[in-house]
Amino acid sequence: MPSAKMPPAPDDQETKRPKRIADQVADQLLEKISDGIFLPGDRLPGERQLAETMKVSRVSVRAALQKLKTRGYLRAVQGGGTEILSSTGIDMDTAMTDLVRDSISNLRDLQEIRCTLETWAARRAAINASDEDIKLLRIAYRQAHDPRRASKYRADDDHRLHMMIGRATGSIIYYHVMKMLHDVLQAALMEIRFNNLTGPSFDRMVQEHHHDIIEAIAARDPDAAEKAMSNHLQAVLDFFKTASDKQST
Repeated sequence: MPSAKMPPAPDDQETKRPKRIADQVADQLLEKISDGIFLPGDRLPGERQLAETMKVSRVSVRAALQKLKTRGYLRAVQGGGTEILSSTGIDMDTAMTDLVRDSISNLRDLQEIRCTLETWAARRAAINASDEDIKLLRIAYRQAHDPRRASKYRADDDHRLHMMIGRATGSIIYYHVMKMLHDVLQAALMEIRFNNLTGPSFDRMVQEHHHDIIEAIAARDPDAAEKAMSNHLQAVLDFFKTASDKQST
């Protein structure tokens, strides 16, 4: 008599069970984030467009977006829409912001870490940047240093320019790490009103440095790009140290 066939174990049944449509949509969106198709700071297309592109219902898209928000990959933005977060997660951003905000020493350390990472990025960008990357960098440079542009946009413009250099590296890991670091630095510098400590001479210095960095990347010169970024960030770090020392006295 043949032996009775044992029913599959619960784990096997779970493995074989088809994924819900919403879970499949969430997986596909995560894959696009991992592949760099969607980058930190980007806004996702609307629910309707995602549903049409992925050939699923808006209900499934909405459930997938909620799942990714809960896991810390996305957040709703004021005025509507959904923004990609750094894959390091919003909790880490908040914790590090608190550490940096509460200690000038921690803020200096983070700036020094940024120097190390961004000099690598400038070198990598000079090797990997496409013609389109260079075109976008020059557009970002002109916007950031347009004398008609209000000074309140200075920090955002600088952030965008540096993140576009990060995009030109072709490294999605670098981009996610630097998005988190830049967000933390911006939040901390706003807390201590660092923008109030800068002025025309600082702005001119930054403009010259940005020009040198972008032109070195455009010339496909890794050594020059690395040196230009190092000079820029070291000068900013020195300025910050002097300004923060004055503020603490």
